[in-house]
Amino acid sequence: MTCTGTPLRKHRLTGLIAILALLAFALPLARAQDDPTAEPAPDPPPFSLPFADPPGPDTWLYEQHYGNTTSAFNYGREWYFAGQGMHFGLDLEAACGTPVLAIADGVVTSVDAESFGAGPHSLVLEHPGTGLVSLYGHLLERPNFERGQAVERGQQIGLSGDPDLSCESRPHLHLEIREVGYQVALNPLPFFDVNWHMIASMGPFTNQFQQDIDRPYRWMKLEDQPEIRFGGDYLNNYLRPWPVKLERRAPINPPVVRRLDPLPEDGVTVTQAAVSLDRWNIGAWWDPTDPDAVYLMDAVPGQQTGVFRQPLDGGRRTYVEPAPPAQLSPGGTIAITSIGGGSVRVTRRTDGQSWEIYTEGSFPAVSPGETRLMWEVLFGEVTPGMTDPGMAIWVSNLDGSDQRRVHVQSGGYSLWLDDHRLLIIKRIIYSADTQVFIMDLDAQPLDLQMLGTYRFLRGIQVSPGGEWIAYWLPFQDDPAASGIYVQRTEIGAQPRKLDFWGAYRWRDDRSLYTLSFDPAQDVHTLGYVDVTTGEHRWLTDPEDLPIRVANGEWSVSPDGTRIVYVDPTDYGLYVLTVSEG
Repeated sequence: MTCTGTPLRKHRLTGLIAILALLAFALPLARAQDDPTAEPAPDPPPFSLPFADPPGPDTWLYEQHYGNTTSAFNYGREWYFAGQGMHFGLDLEAACGTPVLAIADGVVTSVDAESFGAGPHSLVLEHPGTGLVSLYGHLLERPNFERGQAVERGQQIGLSGDPDLSCESRPHLHLEIREVGYQVALNPLPFFDVNWHMIASMGPFTNQFQQDIDRPYRWMKLEDQPEIRFGGDYLNNYLRPWPVKLERRAPINPPVVRRLDPLPEDGVTVTQAAVSLDRWNIGAWWDPTDPDAVYLMDAVPGQQTGVFRQPLDGGRRTYVEPAPPAQLSPGGTIAITSIGGGSVRVTRRTDGQSWEIYTEGSFPAVSPGETRLMWEVLFGEVTPGMTDPGMAIWVSNLDGSDQRRVHVQSGGYSLWLDDHRLLIIKRIIYSADTQVFIMDLDAQPLDLQMLGTYRFLRGIQVSPGGEWIAYWLPFQDDPAASGIYVQRTEIGAQPRKLDFWGAYRWRDDRSLYTLSFDPAQDVHTLGYVDVTTGEHRWLTDPEDLPIRVANGEWSVSPDGTRIVYVDPTDYGLYVLTVSEG
C-alpha cells in the first residue's frame, strides 16, 4: 500500500395550538433582514455532549442539522412556522430511554412547557454567566425537576424519547441553544468541542441543506447557519429550491454498471490532488459521459446561477448551462427536465431528440439500461409523524409508451435495481420496522416479493448492476447486531454484517469504498470492502495522507477509480485516485 499527497490541513409543532403558543411566548420582533448574515462562531462556554457515550451504531447518531435543512424546507409550515421556517435545533438520534445529560451547570427554568412544541416532555436550563439557555426536547418522561432547581454538568436530566409516542418511529433528542429570553436560537455546533464533520459523515440519514438557486452559497455549511428569530419572516421561502419539493423528487438512479478487478492486498496506490481551492465546491456531481470532470452549481457574476464543469486536473471552470441542472440517466445519455403542466421533457443527448411525458409533475428515474422510466405520484404531502399519503408507482418505456401503474402503497419509496426489477421500501407507521420488496416488472402477473423486514433501516445504496444492496442498522436489540450490512437482491438471501463502521460508497458491482468513523480523530482513513467475501481493509495511512470530508461531501467517479471530496478546513475540492502499482 502506498499513500502519496500533501498533508492538508421535531421536533414536531403538534398543531396550530402549539404554534400559536410559541408565537405568544416570544416578544414582538423587528422585521428580519432579507439576507441576514450567519451568526459568527462564539467564544463558547465549554459545553459537553448530552450523552455519556461517544456516537456509534448502538449509542447515538447525528440525525438532522440545525438551520436550513431540506426537512425544514419541506415541512416548515407544519413544524417550524414560528422559527422562520428553519430547524431551530439539533436532532441526535438515540434509542428510546437513552440517558440525557446536562451540557453544563444550570438552573431549571421550565419543565414540559407546551409553548416549545418539543413534546411529549421537555426541559429548559439557563446557564448563568453565559446569556444562554439549553432545551432538551422529545424526552420520554417528565423530568423530575422543579423550576429554580440547580443541576450540574453531566448530571442525568431525563431519558430520550420519541415525538410520536411510539419509542420506535422517530426516537431522538432535540437540542436547542437559545439566548436568554428565548427569542433567538443559535447554531449549537460551535458551542461544543466536537468534530461535527466526522459525526455527520454517518448522517443525517434523511436530509442535508436546502439550496436556494438564486443564492447558492447561503447556509450550505455546518458553520454558517443563521440565527433564528422567533416570529420573524421566513428565511427559506425559496422561489427556486434545489432539490425540488419532496413530493416531486425523482427516485434515486443507481450507479453506472461497472465491474473492476478486485484490489490486491499489496501494491495499491492512493494519490491526492487539489482540484479547486478558490471557488464554490459544495454539491458537485458526476456526468457519467465525462469522467474527467465534476459539475456543480455556481454563481455567474451579473447573471443567474449556472451549471459549471470543473476539470479534475484543476483546469479552468467553464459555464455549461443555466440552473437547475437536468437529471441524468445512469449512463448519462438521457436528460430529464421539468416543463410545467405536470409534464417532463426527456432528451437523448447523443442526437438531441426529445419528447414530452405526462407524469403528474413528478420527476422520473431512468432504468440502468436506459430503456424504462419509473416515477412516484403522491396523493398528498409527506409529513413525518403523520400517516403517510398514498403513493402510486408508475413505469413506462423510455419514450413514454406502455405507461402503467404497477403498485400502490402508503408512504415509502422505490429504486431501480436493473432494467426489469424495482426495490420497493415501505416504512411501517409508528414502528421501527421497514419492509423491503422486489418487484419483477416482466413477471405475469406482476411479482412483488419480500426481501426482508428490518429495524431502523438506514442508508440503502444499490450496487452498480443491482445485484447487491448496502445499508446500516443502528440500535438493534442485540448491540452486536448494530452495524453495516450487505445483501444480495435475491429472495431468500441473508444479510451479511461487515466488520467496520463508517461511511461507504459503491466502487463497482462487488466492492465498496469506506471512510473510517472515529470522533476522536479529525481525519478519515480510506478503506475497501469486497462484498462477496466481506473482507475489509484500509488503503491509506492518515499519517501520510490525511483525508478530511466536510459533512459527507464525497462521491465516486463513474469508472470507480477516483473519489472527489470537500475538505472542511478550506472547503476546497480534492480528488483521490486509486490504482495498482
